[in-house]
Amino acid sequence: MSVSITEFGKSTSGASVQLVVLKNSQLEVHLLTYGALIHKILVPDRKGNPVDVVLGYPTVEDYELNTDFMGTAVGRFANRIGGAQFPLYEEIVHVTANEAGNCLHSGLHGFSHTVFSVEVTPGESDSVTMTARSADGTDGFPGNLDLEIQYKLVNRGLMIQYSATTDAPTVCGLTNHSYFNLNGHTSGTALGHRLSVDSDAYLEMDNASIPTGRKVPVAGTPMDFTEEKTLGRDIEADYQPLKATSGYDHCFIIRDSGLRHAAWVTGPQTGIRMEVLTTLPGMHLYSANFLAPVTACKDGAQYQKRDAICFETEEFPDAPNHPDFPDATLLPGNTYSSTTIYRFDLAPQ
Repeated sequence: MSVSITEFGKSTSGASVQLVVLKNSQLEVHLLTYGALIHKILVPDRKGNPVDVVLGYPTVEDYELNTDFMGTAVGRFANRIGGAQFPLYEEIVHVTANEAGNCLHSGLHGFSHTVFSVEVTPGESDSVTMTARSADGTDGFPGNLDLEIQYKLVNRGLMIQYSATTDAPTVCGLTNHSYFNLNGHTSGTALGHRLSVDSDAYLEMDNASIPTGRKVPVAGTPMDFTEEKTLGRDIEADYQPLKATSGYDHCFIIRDSGLRHAAWVTGPQTGIRMEVLTTLPGMHLYSANFLAPVTACKDGAQYQKRDAICFETEEFPDAPNHPDFPDATLLPGNTYSSTTIYRFDLAPQ
């Protein structure tokens, strides 16, 4: 096991960005302090060759210029807040509208655009902790919110543990926005990936991708991944929820609670399989329908729509506006915490 921290480059504001490499006998994970993002994950394929299974960019500037949240930590509230406002006790909080009048992924100055501090986690040999603050009033969100993200190798898995505190009532919901292609990040379409999701229902959305509050059973619809199928099998089905978002871009309600299995996905060319585990109530499945990089990609790749899949474990989108959704309010004296694990192996033949 090893951890190394070296200089990677500078942000356009001149902030130093560091590269963190976590390595054991099974995995090698590269992280950047810009956006606390996952830059590379190297996993052995069936032949024992290392394969980089996450999409990314070669420089900090490329990550800054693209708007796809590639690999980043997203918050302080991931996904959408309808109308860019929500009630919080006796007030209506107004936040930055950055997508059709709604707030997407915390507006313009969320953690995905922040340079974090990093240190080797005390007492650990395979873990780092990244920290950052979202100041009171950033994009309209109340309270100084302090975030810690611990990245830890656990055998064949990458464990991500989020912890956040605030000095005033606010909302909090964090995710990682990595784009996975288990055939390798340069391999093109992900539509042949085999996928299963431990979910019986998904959140219905309006035309602006804001939840209506209705939970729709997946049975008998193209949203049913309870039995393994390829990502592409039903993606072009004549089904309005898919047509509205040009593919999968929906929050699936994960069964049960606590740290539990959420999804399997397999790259058919390499045999690499990934399991997603999470403590969070939902997982946003996004088939990269609008992926269109404006700069160079890692290793000269040219990414296009549907070349990857995102598994965004999350609080329910627009939760602050839905009293019947799991509560996303964070109060002073309390700690937000969640865990997500991406675990890798080889699929049975």
